[in-house]
Amino acid sequence: MSTSGLPKNRQYKQLLIPPEQDYQAFVELQEIKKGIVGFVEDGHNLYICSKNFGNGKTSWAVKLLQQYFNEIWAGNGFRVRGIFVNVPTFLFKIRDGISNSDHEFETLRARIVGVDVVIWDDIAATKLSDYDHANLLTYIDQRIFAGKANIYTGNLVDNSIFTALGNRLASRVYNESRRIELVGIDKRGAR
Repeated sequence: MSTSGLPKNRQYKQLLIPPEQDYQAFVELQEIKKGIVGFVEDGHNLYICSKNFGNGKTSWAVKLLQQYFNEIWAGNGFRVRGIFVNVPTFLFKIRDGISNSDHEFETLRARIVGVDVVIWDDIAATKLSDYDHANLLTYIDQRIFAGKANIYTGNLVDNSIFTALGNRLASRVYNESRRIELVGIDKRGAR
């Protein structure tokens, strides 16, 4: 779990209770979770999206990754099989790496292309410069060409993702993925 990049507050199971309007989306995500090994082995892609914040997109992506780890851990040794990438932080660290060396981040970058599954969390959360776009497109292209699974989360649906990511990158993220949209309200901090 430590090599996955999962934030500490996401490394444990979280109970998600679907609001009525997201019940069908939760059912679809639960089906993917049940078949997560096949989903990953077949190199499928998933975009969990919502116009709203805090309604379970990242939590579901993490649940899928945790389930994958749970099912493949036996006999895995020390091989890194999945990575969580917060896209805004990732792009910041790429830019920062131009002048500041970060060995851990360079290790992460080297692993991204070859791991079985990557969560690209909060894709399109920030405006992409040409440099950001080129970097993100390169990593995602390499993974898609290699038949590797990707799980994207984001707050953009329909054509707004094309405006934010540009046509080439959005086509890969949006058009080459199964899309599941959540419509529930922000539940962060609700107990």
